Amino acid sequence: MTAPSARRAEEGEITQELIERKRRRVGLPTPHLEPAFEFANLDSMRNYARGIGDVNPFYRSADHARASRWGAMVAHPTFMAYMGRSVETEFSAELKATGKGDPLAGVHAFYSGDEMEWFAPIKEGDRLVVRGGLGSIEAKPSRMGGTAVHEIKENAYRNQDGELVGVRRQLLIRVDRSRARSQGKNLTLQVPHRYTPEEIEKIYADYENEYIRGAEPRYWEDTEPGEAMIPLVKGPYTVTAYICYAEATGPRNDYHRAHSVAYRYAKDHPRAFPPNDLGYPDTVARVHWDKEMALRAGLPETYDFGGERVAWMSHAVTSWMGDDAFLRKINVRLKAFCFVGDTVWIGGTVTAKRRDGADRVVDLAIAAVNQRGEEISTAAATIILPSRDEPGSTVPASIPPGVSVFA
Repeated sequence: MTAPSARRAEEGEITQELIERKRRRVGLPTPHLEPAFEFANLDSMRNYARGIGDVNPFYRSADHARASRWGAMVAHPTFMAYMGRSVETEFSAELKATGKGDPLAGVHAFYSGDEMEWFAPIKEGDRLVVRGGLGSIEAKPSRMGGTAVHEIKENAYRNQDGELVGVRRQLLIRVDRSRARSQGKNLTLQVPHRYTPEEIEKIYADYENEYIRGAEPRYWEDTEPGEAMIPLVKGPYTVTAYICYAEATGPRNDYHRAHSVAYRYAKDHPRAFPPNDLGYPDTVARVHWDKEMALRAGLPETYDFGGERVAWMSHAVTSWMGDDAFLRKINVRLKAFCFVGDTVWIGGTVTAKRRDGADRVVDLAIAAVNQRGEEISTAAATIILPSRDEPGSTVPASIPPGVSVFA
């Protein structure tokens, strides 16, 4: 086993005591920071689609969307993750009793998966509130040695009418950064990838032939298990692509901060802004654009943001299912990194066709594969399709009981 490298002053350490302290927070509603978006307006919804590279006019043109069965501009499903003013505004006595700040502050967190469920579309003018906190925490052996901590952050979102719009369960895997750095010294992966003109032409051809079902309904009666999706291409991935995504998702107040705002946050959360090799502090999120920070985390290159890839996977589904359908659920797992320079193709297959109560649904198995042939993400999705024989709504007919402790 490779010994951990020297631990930097700003780096946290995983201990059983800190895990137990954090476990006491499971199920306790936690105040959220100011949201990137409280309201769903045309510009923010349109810019989100642009930032994830979705050219479907359903998410870009108000006139197109208003002519659909929804009668309004509708947000891309994963836009929900960046919405919602917190229901809780103060820490409860129970939360205060667990101590101040994140017990695992300074321990690197890899965004490793996301499960989202939707029960209503997000339409222009909607105003969302969010209630959530730590859903679960589990300690597991780490491939890098020592312990990895698997945290699930759970949020429930409601609109201005009190309707439950959706639930999100985000998986973070926390690892000791010094051990990750030691493991990273042995990486032999050659990145960024160097492309031939022929490879670039193949990618461009796939963009030219990008499949969008659009306004033509995909009926449940016409869809059968075994049907394959036309793969959606993303890449070659660049820091510019990350900037577009960051612009589209608004300021994430825990990491994306500048000037006086960054200074004031860093005073209370110094480990969130560790100094770089030139001696001045900057956000840990720079692992996505600063190679020096990526190397600290044991990686050979900067890489995509987890939520960005979750959006890519759902983008492949929404392009396949058409404007009239409803994405009921997606469960994405991030198995490997999408480094700068990588290209991925996202495809899948219909695995089942069934009735779920009054809903007519199909299930998809989806995978993202890069230019090296690596499967870097998988997903399972459930879609409610319109019926040719029984016309009606594609919004879920019911909400499962106990869908979230925070709902």
